[in-house]
Amino acid sequence: MFINFTVGNFRSFKDKAAFSMEKHGQTRVLPENSFSCPALPPRKSLLKSAVIYGANASGKSNLIQALTVMQSVVLHSGVGDREVALLLEPFALSEKTLGEPVFFELEMIASERRYRYGFECTRDAIVSEWLYAQKQRMTLMFARENNSFVDSSPEFAELKAWTKVLSDTKLNLPKNALFLSTAARMFAGGVCEAVQNWFERTLLIVSAHTYQQYLGTTFAAMKNSELADRISRLISKADLGIQKVEAGEAETSGGRNGLARIGTTHVIADKTYHFDMFHHESSGTQKIFALSASLLDVLKNGKVLFIDELDASLHPLLVSQLIEMFHSNNPANAQMIATTHSPSILTETTLRHDQVWFVGKDSESSSNLASLADFTGIRGNFTRITKDYLHGCFGGIPYIKNLNVEG
Repeated sequence: MFINFTVGNFRSFKDKAAFSMEKHGQTRVLPENSFSCPALPPRKSLLKSAVIYGANASGKSNLIQALTVMQSVVLHSGVGDREVALLLEPFALSEKTLGEPVFFELEMIASERRYRYGFECTRDAIVSEWLYAQKQRMTLMFARENNSFVDSSPEFAELKAWTKVLSDTKLNLPKNALFLSTAARMFAGGVCEAVQNWFERTLLIVSAHTYQQYLGTTFAAMKNSELADRISRLISKADLGIQKVEAGEAETSGGRNGLARIGTTHVIADKTYHFDMFHHESSGTQKIFALSASLLDVLKNGKVLFIDELDASLHPLLVSQLIEMFHSNNPANAQMIATTHSPSILTETTLRHDQVWFVGKDSESSSNLASLADFTGIRGNFTRITKDYLHGCFGGIPYIKNLNVEG
């Protein structure tokens, strides 16, 4: 489960900006949109979904990219991989920030326990790293500056084991390596492995133009009759005009070539028509199909899904239905966070104020984050709020000059 994420000095984010899935206020509004769990303090709840608005180049995608880069650094055990290191881009519009490290911190619930993990890094080294874990309260497990541990809990078993390894082997932690990932790999069953596994198995991030990479997952799922039936039902319920989806082999003039073919069935005026998913269906339908297996897996196993530009190629009503899936058909308390441009999904029957976020830029072209719940004096229903949004009351919209380029 995802609680909050903070990023600083990364791309368009100069100062630290925090995004949270913690429920705030409106205790009786849309209770099905939130959930509680034993790892949270009493009377605290998390949201099942959130949407993030912002103008083009405001920083919406940079927020998703920041989370993607943090995940990549964790899964690659640090910044030793040059391709990962090159993803670290400090705020470029200030000479001061160019020489400072990038900041990432994420709070989550893994294995029914609350953690807060973060690090600062450059392309060459891990500058600092820290991990807190829940006991009676959040307790520091370790804090590291460069290659020195400056604080730790006496109960933190992995550090004790690591100290013994150092004394026995004279090994040292490379300056470009994360201790969390190193300890997770070397010492099974500890808090480091729990956090590492969360990044690897629970967090799923879909960027705006790479949803096709999940086709392989859906193709594999279509070979399982039960999963294929669930995917087919999901597609048919999306009101795309498709009654059934089936997998088969593509045919050429030389016969079947063994390549996967996805057939779709439409029934119109009691007459059945058969089409090919990738030759005849819309890009929006193909997007839903590509993500369908991953989407069902997220819902079944209580994972966390971030999607950049969810509304790209999708009708606003379908976007609303996808969000609603996480509210009404979500016993595992999966979470979905999506960036969008569509104000039509802002309805009081779908979203709470704390589920709506805005990304804007200040006078230094630095991105900042704000929740609708942060604004005081908000009155009226979402129809009024949508009008206020389009008039720029909350930021997150472009300020467009006359586009006439003649004269």
